[in-house]
Amino acid sequence: MKQFLAILILLCTYVGIAQPSKSPVVYKLQGHSDDLECLALSVNGAYIASGSWDGMVNIFKTDSNYTPMTSMVDHFSAVNCISITPNNKVLATAGNDGKVFTYKIDSLGNVSKDKSASIHRMSINALFIDPSGKTVYTGSNDGTMSIFDLAKSKDKRITNTNPITSIAVTNDRRFIFCSDNTISIKKYDVMGKLSATLDGHTDQVNCIILSKDNKFLISASSDKTIKVWNLQKNKVEKTFTGHDWKVLTVALSKDGKYLVSGSNDGSLKLWDFESGKELQSFDDIGSNVRSVAISADNSKIYAAMHYTLDSFETAGILVLKTGITPVKKEITKIPGKTPAPKGTTTPTKPGTTTPGSTTTPGTTKEIIKKTSEIEISEEKKKTTDTKKDADRKD
Repeated sequence: MKQFLAILILLCTYVGIAQPSKSPVVYKLQGHSDDLECLALSVNGAYIASGSWDGMVNIFKTDSNYTPMTSMVDHFSAVNCISITPNNKVLATAGNDGKVFTYKIDSLGNVSKDKSASIHRMSINALFIDPSGKTVYTGSNDGTMSIFDLAKSKDKRITNTNPITSIAVTNDRRFIFCSDNTISIKKYDVMGKLSATLDGHTDQVNCIILSKDNKFLISASSDKTIKVWNLQKNKVEKTFTGHDWKVLTVALSKDGKYLVSGSNDGSLKLWDFESGKELQSFDDIGSNVRSVAISADNSKIYAAMHYTLDSFETAGILVLKTGITPVKKEITKIPGKTPAPKGTTTPTKPGTTTPGSTTTPGTTKEIIKKTSEIEISEEKKKTTDTKKDADRKD
């Protein structure tokens, strides 16, 4: 019954309102009955998921109409964080109930519940799911981080003491960075040993993320700044300033060229990551930005926040245009000889063959590489051998 009501709410309250072309806001997504706390965009950009204080997780396609896919209601309190595997097939959620749920998503967009685990005695504020979909990393208000094997229900605990606000896990899964309710960022190895402390902010750090190559860590703080840390030197590389209030969330574009940040005052900013230059500022569009993401082609920003809808303040996902020309996939061409004009023949050396020619008796032609543009082959002697609670961040 609860599931039926959740889907009914999603369908009835869902609003996908196309905005006037002069507005940076493309769509306003609804479907929750309480404030949003988090969102996550799949790596392939096919769908986006949102989590709310109503205990629901809603998933939308990122098609032209932002079609609702489904709604999950397994948490009995606020959903604080969502993480999706790089192959887009497993989605994990965590919340104030201290629980983690995982869901499988097939190629047709069908969602099915997979695993569940009660990991912390207090709210989970940070979550990362391993690319295999079998292990989750969590950070909680109880001051601990957990590396939890979902298949074996086996837990490895790291004690940080202070309530954790955010975590970032390195590509090799050997180290975990965490921020807490202090001004410091800490680096632990998977055995729980503190290996580094990054100090530089003057107020609480709310969000941390790693660059794709793990060379940099980006942090957002209540001191109104964003810092980029060089992890080879464990020092601040650059500081982004421009927000008028605490910065709650940051996200890096897939190609690493752009950074988007969100503040408690509702402002969103788009930055050039290399230079630190502010490219766009979206002001007076709402308040309390809790989570952000940028589309794979860099053309859109997704923000979980408060905004006005039909003269009433509500919470949902705003979809905004960045103003950046969408990234286009380039087709890699394989160098080859210019085709000869029709009616001509290309001379060949003795012992070689050309497409359409016969092979030397007693040999076979083995194709080494073949595309629509080129075929590379060699002759070999014939042979018969054959050769994947209630605590929210402020």
